[in-house]
Amino acid sequence: MNQPDRVGQELSDLRLFRTVFYYCIIIIALPVITFFGSKLLIFDSIGLSSVSSNVYSAVSSIAVLHIALGLYIYRAYSETKPSKQD
Repeated sequence: MNQPDRVGQELSDLRLFRTVFYYCIIIIALPVITFFGSKLLIFDSIGLSSVSSNVYSAVSSIAVLHIALGLYIYRAYSETKPSKQD
């Protein structure tokens, strides 16, 4: 493998790592932020009980988690594979 091929492979690996890292952060952080944000800003402010507020917040964070996972899966399957040249 010559130098330009190695640099291209390293850039491709770096791009892949950044994409996976980005989606990992979104998949971990966004549901947590959604849970506490919706609980404090929406469900507690309209006067729901603590249990009801927690349940609705959990449902909203699960919905956000599924959307984030769906976006990651869509990105992984729709990415074009580089053609192999001999």
